[in-house]
Amino acid sequence: MKIILSTDFSEENKMLYPYAIDLLKVTGGEIVLFHAFMDQILMGDSSFPGGLDSDTFFNRELLVEMEEQAAVFMREKKALLEKAIEESGANNIQVSEMLKGGDPELELLSLTEEQKPDLILMGTRGKGKKGFLEGSMAKSIMTKVHVPLLSVPEGYTWTKSNEVMYATNFGRFEVSTINSIYKLLERYDPVIHVVHLLVDQDEEKTSLLMEELKQAFRQEEARQQIRFHMVRTTEPKEALKLFCETNNISLASFIANRRSLLDYIFKDKVGKDAFFDLGIPMLTFREP
Repeated sequence: MKIILSTDFSEENKMLYPYAIDLLKVTGGEIVLFHAFMDQILMGDSSFPGGLDSDTFFNRELLVEMEEQAAVFMREKKALLEKAIEESGANNIQVSEMLKGGDPELELLSLTEEQKPDLILMGTRGKGKKGFLEGSMAKSIMTKVHVPLLSVPEGYTWTKSNEVMYATNFGRFEVSTINSIYKLLERYDPVIHVVHLLVDQDEEKTSLLMEELKQAFRQEEARQQIRFHMVRTTEPKEALKLFCETNNISLASFIANRRSLLDYIFKDKVGKDAFFDLGIPMLTFREP
């Protein structure tokens, strides 16, 4: 198994290490530690005499300094990750590093195509905090990558991912996505709560769709590995949060589409920030 772990070199990113290590310590694998620093620096106005030459020299000096500093930070973070792996007792996890200059989102997408990992792991930050891994980037990345993305909120303490909520709107890829969750989290023996919020919808038709989805998981349901819930509500955002608190949900999962993040899940009744506001890790998939 291969995991790309994106870091902005902040102290908060250490919260990602336990997730990567725990997912790999039984089967073994590789963690690719990734960082991209912005190297698009404005050049001087060539209409001014000597402006281009002096500013170009200045920018090159600054670029060299940025790259050197990023390399120092990368070595420090790699050393911390390798120490955490050693302390966990795992001797089957390799660590490599990838430092890029460029747009962080584009570089991450490019690296994903090149490395073909099984999972991308990144942090998210709250509103008003700017940085490489702020929430807006996570929202964008999850609609573009073709591999699962695990996003962990800043300051979140590692918790075993064994109570998982999967939000469904009965699309074409629900069965394969749920199976992917089981495969990725199998070492936790997860219980998956398949949830649909019933908001201004035909309950009879929705019940038939839920029953159809159940048919694919009869054995898992009998073993209580999966549970199905339809929640009628006029306040979907609050209902979502209450459901997670009541069922001790430690991971939220859904299919992220290129349109508004939850258009296909809750018919625009829940905004893009609904899952981020839950304050728990999110495992997202993109439709094939």
